[in-house]
Amino acid sequence: MKENKPTAIVYVDGLNLYKRVLEHSPEYKWLDLSKMASLLLPTHQILSVHYFTSRITPPVTDPDAVNRQDSYIRALSAQCPNLKIKFGRMAARDRLFPAVPIRLDKNGRVMLTKVRFAEEKGSDVALASRMVLDAAQGKADMYILVSTDADFEPLLQMLHSELKVQIGLFSPSQRPSRSLIHSKHQLVKVIRPSVLRDSQMPNPVTVSGSLIHRPDKWLKTEPPK
Repeated sequence: MKENKPTAIVYVDGLNLYKRVLEHSPEYKWLDLSKMASLLLPTHQILSVHYFTSRITPPVTDPDAVNRQDSYIRALSAQCPNLKIKFGRMAARDRLFPAVPIRLDKNGRVMLTKVRFAEEKGSDVALASRMVLDAAQGKADMYILVSTDADFEPLLQMLHSELKVQIGLFSPSQRPSRSLIHSKHQLVKVIRPSVLRDSQMPNPVTVSGSLIHRPDKWLKTEPPK
């Protein structure tokens, strides 16, 4: 039976959600994105959740991280039939930065040190393209971004001012980015710990007759409130 509710589509900036909330709160990593969206917006029918993420490369200090991500993605795909996953890619780059504390060489120049860091490529563009295309085609009554990344400001401005569609922001940060808020009519909600706690998948999740368990490393006791 079709729900008699306005409709919404949710677009999740996976890396931003991870960095802002999940990286330091492993007890919330077994996250059901569809359930989270429904809890944050119970007045709407969530048509689909688009999850933009990347396959990680194994850190030297934690080689099992790839297996944990794979378990999560397989469980999430089985648990959320309205989920659509789009993978970007992780690219490692080396850069020179001033050493800390600042040191000078014998010629008085600031000494530099080489740092390797990983960047996600392709996800932001894919998210913005998907959101604009869906809005232009009128696929839902509201389009919701899950991110605090100020780089999405032009995207939300276009959706609001040019396409005249209803937009929303689910902020992983307790203080939503001011640059992403453009209208008093825009829906803005903060993803609070209570919502994350209530949006966990069952443990285990059955996938094609097999059981996928929540990684032990994500079973950290939840801190008292």
